Parts: sequence; structure tokens; C-alpha cells
Amino acid sequence: MENPQDGSPADLLEILEDAASALDRRSRERLAAGIEALLDENRGLSARAARAELERDAILAAAGRQGIVYDAGGGVITAGPGEEDRIARALLGRNGVSLRDSGGEPVPPDDLPGRRALRGERLSSCRYAVHDPDGEELHVVVSASPVVMNGAVSGAVVTWQDVTDAEQTRRRLADANTLLEGLFENLGDIVGVQLPDRTILRYNRAGYEMLGMTPEEVEGRKCYDLIGRTGPCSVCATELAVASKKREVVEKFVPELGRYLECRSSPILDEKGEVAFIVEQLYDVTDRRRAEDELRESEATARALLNAPSEIIALLDREGRLIEINETTTQRFARSREDLLGRSLFQLFPADEAAAYAAHLKEAVASGRPARFEDAWKGRLYDIVLYPAADERGNVIRVAAIARDVTGKKRGEDALRKRTHDLNERVKELSILYEISRIIERRSETSLDEVFLEVARVLSTGWQYPEDTVARITVHGCRFATERFAETPWRQASPIVVLGETVGMVEICYLHERPERDEGPFLAEERALLDTVARRLGSMMERFQAWDSLEKSESQFREIMQQSFDMIYTCYHEGGIAYISPAVTRVLGYAPDEIIGRRCRDFVVPSSLPAWEEGRAKISCGEPVEGLEIEFRRKDGSVTCLELNESPIVRDRSVIGVHVVGRDITDRKQNEHLRQQAFEQIERNIEQFAVLGDHIRQPLQVILGMTELIDDGAATGRIREQVDRINSYILQLDRGWVESRQVREFLRRHELA
Repeated sequence: MENPQDGSPADLLEILEDAASALDRRSRERLAAGIEALLDENRGLSARAARAELERDAILAAAGRQGIVYDAGGGVITAGPGEEDRIARALLGRNGVSLRDSGGEPVPPDDLPGRRALRGERLSSCRYAVHDPDGEELHVVVSASPVVMNGAVSGAVVTWQDVTDAEQTRRRLADANTLLEGLFENLGDIVGVQLPDRTILRYNRAGYEMLGMTPEEVEGRKCYDLIGRTGPCSVCATELAVASKKREVVEKFVPELGRYLECRSSPILDEKGEVAFIVEQLYDVTDRRRAEDELRESEATARALLNAPSEIIALLDREGRLIEINETTTQRFARSREDLLGRSLFQLFPADEAAAYAAHLKEAVASGRPARFEDAWKGRLYDIVLYPAADERGNVIRVAAIARDVTGKKRGEDALRKRTHDLNERVKELSILYEISRIIERRSETSLDEVFLEVARVLSTGWQYPEDTVARITVHGCRFATERFAETPWRQASPIVVLGETVGMVEICYLHERPERDEGPFLAEERALLDTVARRLGSMMERFQAWDSLEKSESQFREIMQQSFDMIYTCYHEGGIAYISPAVTRVLGYAPDEIIGRRCRDFVVPSSLPAWEEGRAKISCGEPVEGLEIEFRRKDGSVTCLELNESPIVRDRSVIGVHVVGRDITDRKQNEHLRQQAFEQIERNIEQFAVLGDHIRQPLQVILGMTELIDDGAATGRIREQVDRINSYILQLDRGWVESRQVREFLRRHELA
């Protein structure tokens, strides 16, 4: 044996026995004792290896898992709890027991977890069903990992956990949820689930039918938005329930639906006692409320009809006696209701006026048709109408007298005509402002020159004499005028100011002389209109300049983001990822469109979730996060490690999202891992060199000492020759140990280990 490192303890024993053939009995006994000690130590190492296997099985059992260990050729080194277990047979592809995927399809032999791990794949918590034609179907969660030594797969480890009971419980729960969903959907009453801020999560079928909307149209909107309102109801059962954390009931009329609803809001509290959801039940009580309202209305209709109007209203019999009157009548005649009821209407007027009233009453009773006339009384003008009321046979039994004071109306008609012209002028000015606003808002569709031309054209139609009005807008020396424009003595002008600097002028001219008004021939309102238009134009130019600068800045920023080698994305708490750079395709294998709207957490490997949540907690507190190393799942199923630098997005003092820059450090992590493995191997080699050298030197010293006691020179020379031979091997081990230490110190000195 040229090198003792390549041999076993038995080989070493053979060399020593060859050397001991010339020794005496005592020397051979001592040599045998030393060799036996070496063999005992070797047996101790074997016992520790067996104990390590038992400890491994105990750890798997404590975790509720079992395992299979393969060698590099696919042979089974060990399988627990036994290769005859149904699950083990399925994972090994034996005895007709098949492994089926989540879709129920049998897993081909080459796709068994162990085979995939031997090909270098890593499987984490994959769900399978174990199908045995003669037994009950089992459900398992399987993980598999390759064992890599010196860059090559030297074996594989597969662990599994029986989750049959959990799967059956999940299915029973799904059946129960289906039953509850059916009950919820088929309730006759309207039932909805919403957040405390009134955001609708869902309704049952009755709710969607009442609204005439689909679930997609309803979900995520506010309850008041669904009926066309911009804000919540003044009295809201949900608001009361959130405040009291108890069930609240509110009954109200919803004019948008034309129905009376009884709203019952029941809060659902979370583990902290805060309101997490609101279950709202709506009952249509329209028929009941309308019946109640009709009853009350029938009792108060007559009184309301009499007292509500400002006119004098009285109910007379055929002879003109007062049967019922309103409050206005008592006020106008300055008498109490009791004093007037039963009295003849004609007693309240002078004789000549009473005769005229009697004639009109007689005419209405005889013809059965209303009689209308005007009468002046105490300096006021009244429009009086007598409405006859007949019974079922057509006989007039009552007459309703209505006297409307039209004095103000007559005076108002004159004032109305006087102000109609001014009002039309103001409407025209508002129309001009609206049209100019519309032109400015269409800036993206037209050039700035076209905007100024259109504003000048529209502006000329807003003055008192549009047929004689011309307009011109001057900006930075450029003129935009209407046809026939000419400067005349009858001129108005207002400067256009942009960022404190006058850049132009808006001018209005009459081509011919007009009557003098507030400012020459112009009205004060026209001056205000001209100044407003000039200010709007200045604001428009400031806004357009800002837009141009913003677009240029956004374009530069977008170009930087698109060309970045790192993955850059923006994520909001409510809407998920809003933007992600094209580098995501290189890093994770997804196109940007496949990521938008999803949550970053969906791509995080489970083992990295604690670190991920710790980063989220810092972001929620408004703190930036640097150097966060997280493993992400790529589109092809592989895992990549990213170093994330995150900064919170704050709005109104609240964190609403996060900006993230992610750098792929997978290669760096793998290099660090390989470097650590190499250093650990060096440490083990150094330890083995030292132990092996000590274990061999001590017996050699004993053998060398024994030779001094032997008188046979030939035997002594042969023993010394063999001892020198073994000692040369030990010197080779010493040199390897020294070199290994030098390599280790070099790595430590240069921070490579």
C-alpha cells in the first residue's frame, strides 16, 4: 500500500503483522494490543454513524414526517417507516401503488419526487394522492432535495407527511361552505357584506337583482355609489354599528330606488375586538310604510291643503256659508277660525262687493263649472276662483273659493321684463366662459395657436353688440385676431400674465360708436369677463409649461427605469404592483403584464416569509429597508435570491405603498455557500491529518523501543526498515496538514472564509 490514506484499518493491520513476525511473544502481545485499540476506535466510529441514523429517523418522526434516502444511482439507502408502507411504495413506484398529482393523473416513474431530486430539482410541500386499488386513498405532502457533493448530485432525500385527515377535513369544510353559500344566495331578503368604510364585498342574488347589477359591477364600490350618490346617507346603520359595535336598525326612504327599506347592520369583530366586516340585511317595508303614510295623509290632507298655500282658501256651501277655512283666511280677515266658521261670506264685504260675489257663486253652482274673476280689496289685487264640488248624482253641494294675491306678481312682471335683458347678457357671458374652458381642455387635440384663435372668435360673441365686436389676442409678439379686426377708440384690453411676467394682451373693440355705459360703451360685467379670460389664458399657459416639463421628466425617468439592470417596482397596499421594470423578465421569468396587480408576497418562498414580514413591518412604520435578502419563486419553479432596498410611499402621513429596487444575488449566494463548504472540508482534513498521525506514531514508538530488546540483528534491521517506511508515510501526512493550515490561514486573512 503506497499511501495509508487510501487503505482501511485492516490493510494497516496487515502491514504491521508482516513487520511483527520477527518479534518475540511479549512484543507481539503489546503490538496486538495497540492494533486492537485502533480497531476498537474504528468500531466506535461505526457505532456513532449508526446512532446518527437513528437520531435522523427520530427527528423525522417528531416532525410528523417520514423519509427515503437515495444514492447517486437511484438505489434506496433507507426508507422509513419501511419500504412496505403504502406511501413509501408509491414514492418508490412499486407494487402497483400509484402516486397521483393534484389533477388526479398518475405520476410517471421518471417524475416521481426522488427521480426529480436526483436530477437536481428541489420540491417543497408538493401535494400528491396515493392510490391503491385495494385500499383507501391517502393524501401526502412531499418535499425532495438533491444531495450535492463536490458540485455533483450524490444522492437525494425525500420526506413526506400523511395529511389524509386534513384533506378530508378540508373537503368537508368545502361542502359546508357550499351549503352555506347556497343558503346565502337563496335568501329572499337582501343580504350584503361590506367593510366598515362601506366598501361592498358582495351581495346575495336578491341584492344584485334589486340593484340590477352584476357582482363585478358591485364589488369594491361604496354602497351609496351604487344608487348614484356621492356621499353616505345622513342616517346610516353601518356607521352606527361601527361606532357601537352592536347591531343597529334604521328605517328610511331611498328615493333612488323608490322604496322604504329597513336596514339592519350587524358588526363582525376581529380578535382585537375591532369591526372587521358589516353584514347588512335590507327588508323592503314599502307596502307597510305606504299604508301607514296613506292613513296619516288621509287624516291630514284637508288641513294641509288648506294651510300650506299662501292663498285665501275657504270651503262654502251652496248659500255661501263658511264650512272650512285655512290660516291665511283668518289672518287676512283678522278673525279667529271659530268666529268665521258658519258665517256667510257675503257678511264680510260691503254690500256692492257682496252682491258681485253672490252672483259669481250662483253662476258656479248653476253651471257646475269654475268661475274666475279679479277683485281689488284694501289696496291689493286678488285673482279669485270658485271651484264647484258635486256629489255622485252631479249636484253641486260645495264650492271651494281660492283668492290669490297677485299684486306682487303684477309688479314682478315688469321687473322681470326689465331684468331679462341683463340676465341674458350674464348667461351669454357664462356661455363664453364655458366655451373657452372647453377649448382649453381640448389643448391635447389642437395646437396652442389654434386655441388662441378659437378663444378670440368665441370672445367676440360675448359683448352687447356681437355683430359690431372684434377681438385680438397677442402672445409673445404673435397676434391671433378675428376677421375685420381694427383698433378703434372704443377699446378694452387686459394683460396676460404668466409666472408674474406679462407675455401678451387680450383686446376687444367696437367698430362703431355705442352708447356710454360703465366703461365707455362697455359694461362693468364685460370688464370682469375680459379680465377673467386673460387670467384663464395665463393659467393655461402656466399649466401647459408645467405639463411639458413634467412629460419630459417622466420620459427621462421612464427611460432610466426601463433600462435598469435591477428589478424596480412600485407596490400599493390596496391595488398590488402598479409598475415593474422589464428587468423582471430576466430576474423572475415573468413579463411585466403578468405581474401588474398581483402581490409581491405571492412570489416569496415560504422560508423567506419571516424576513419578508419583518421588512413589511418597518415599511408600515415609515422606515426604509436596505439589504433585505429574500428568495423568490421564478416562473419556471426555480428559486432566485434578491437583495431588496425599499422605501415607503407616504401620502397624508400614511404609508400607502412601497418603492423597491431588487438585485439578483443568486450567483453571489451560491459562491458564498461553495466557499463555506470548501473551508469546512479543509477544517475536517486538518483534523483527520492530526488524528491519524498521532494514532500511528504512538504504536511505532512502541515497536521501535521493543527492537532495542531483541538480540537478533537481522530481525532488528528488518523492523527498523518497516518503521522507517511507515514513518515516511506519516511525514507525508504532516506536510499535508501544514499545507492545509497555511491554506486555511490565507483564507481567513483575506476574509474568504
